[in-house]
Amino acid sequence: MSQTISVDLTQRAYEQLRRAAETYREELVIRLCGEAGLRAAEVTRLKPSDVTGRGGNEGTRYFLTVRESGGETRTAYLPPAVAHDFWQYVRSNGIDDDERVVDISERRVQMLVAEVGERAATRAGRAPLEQVTPSTLRQYFARQLLVEHGIDARVVASVGGWAGVDTLLAGLDEPTREEIASAFDRLETSSTGQSGRLSRIVDTVAAADDVLLEANSREDIDRDVPNALVGDCYEAVWLTERDPHTGGVTVRAHAGESPDRFEGASETGTITRALQTGRPFVGPDDPGPVSESTGRGLLAAVPLTHGDTSYGALVVRSTASSAFDDPERTLLERFGQRIAFTITAIERRQLLHGETVLEVTFQYSDNNAALVGVAADLDCSLTLDGVITGQEESLLCFVTFQDTTPEAVLEVIGRRDDVADGRLVKRHGEGGVVELAVTGPSPLVTVTERGGTVTDLSIEDGAATLVAELSPDADIRAVHEQLATQFPSTDLQRKQSTATRSDDVGESVRDRLTDKQRAVLEAAFHAGYFEWPRGSTAEELADSMGVSSPTLHNHLRKAQQKLLETTFDDE
Repeated sequence: MSQTISVDLTQRAYEQLRRAAETYREELVIRLCGEAGLRAAEVTRLKPSDVTGRGGNEGTRYFLTVRESGGETRTAYLPPAVAHDFWQYVRSNGIDDDERVVDISERRVQMLVAEVGERAATRAGRAPLEQVTPSTLRQYFARQLLVEHGIDARVVASVGGWAGVDTLLAGLDEPTREEIASAFDRLETSSTGQSGRLSRIVDTVAAADDVLLEANSREDIDRDVPNALVGDCYEAVWLTERDPHTGGVTVRAHAGESPDRFEGASETGTITRALQTGRPFVGPDDPGPVSESTGRGLLAAVPLTHGDTSYGALVVRSTASSAFDDPERTLLERFGQRIAFTITAIERRQLLHGETVLEVTFQYSDNNAALVGVAADLDCSLTLDGVITGQEESLLCFVTFQDTTPEAVLEVIGRRDDVADGRLVKRHGEGGVVELAVTGPSPLVTVTERGGTVTDLSIEDGAATLVAELSPDADIRAVHEQLATQFPSTDLQRKQSTATRSDDVGESVRDRLTDKQRAVLEAAFHAGYFEWPRGSTAEELADSMGVSSPTLHNHLRKAQQKLLETTFDDE
């Protein structure tokens, strides 16, 4: 008989678990289970329309309608910090009110939590974290409320849906929403401590997040984010990056102090360590010029990373003796990731709507680049027909192979770690079209994370030629250096500004479609869904994109409707 291992999560262990989350979805799932008490299945049913806010003396309070098994519902409480992350995720992903927020299966939620737990165990050296499940997080949620904070048992049973304690509470009235809110208000007040510092930081970061949502350029971020952060919590803020020539720290923008503060920062300094490792660091001020306007205190340097792409580091200074504990570092780390995500989104938006783009051509032959390795294993040539962002930051690629059989391609894919989920879409005389997911290192991933669009990729005789379109403001040198670090043979063959290939109809369609609708429509086109006989069923397509079949049909219907409306409106 297998033995179930009980994991006793402390608050510190929970924060380590949150920091191990590498995507917005991972952290949101962890927080919904650990701070709102949701079960794995309940997470998958959650929609934006289920969250409501009510104003009160203590600010806005958020309640959550939870759909339990059997069709029943209960009212749960959503802490403001979790609600902030929830709405940020919804807005960033263009999720409609009637769509599922975490559009994966219950089993996938369980696997996602397990993957974060394994990652946290490795980083923190705490083996028990490998055993964390959604149920573990719910137990942590209940223990924090009951034991650590002494919350009324009626409230805990009500918001968590624990039927097992009903007999203990028989005859007692269900708590009202005001009673639930009051209990959680006391919890948040006691947990912030330090004169409410953490609460003020949450408000500060939320205000800076609002600035991010309004930003239309990298210059907007540079100008507005430091100013939004400087105030009661942080005396000075800098947006920094590494100089590719000297390797030293340069300051893109600042607020509260001189930008010259970090000229000559040491190789072992807090900022340099964050830029080198891609992990946050807290330490004393780096050595630098001292003047009457130079403040002292603790620095926190947070990398601005999206996938493998780095945009530098956010640096904040605080003179508070209690600054930069685990919850604060986690807040700042996630905010740094949101800055990087916003920069990427802006570059993609500029690429879609700009009148000109920067077209670049790279060549490389490294076998550790996913598709080059596949072509080398098969001794064949290939071309990329289309690429769409798939599950967990992977890329869903539709590839035409020549001079080999689809069966041989699928066999090679099954043996490799950097590609997965191979599926035959179409067979022809000397090859065929195969759908696969690039899950390992590839220039395709790097260019996409930089906000670029891959327009062409061909591999012949072991050499790849990649053509991509980037925003006119993109840092081509940084892109090239990042590629060359991962794939040393990378050579920049050509770059040129070119007019966008668009028309009024195309621009109108792009304006109307959400990112998800566009991705589903493109995937359906490349997978032969609209052909007869169909190259792929809706179920196969939904599985490839990591969504449910009803969600796929919903996106397809809306996208097709908008496409038809645009066509007939223009006529």
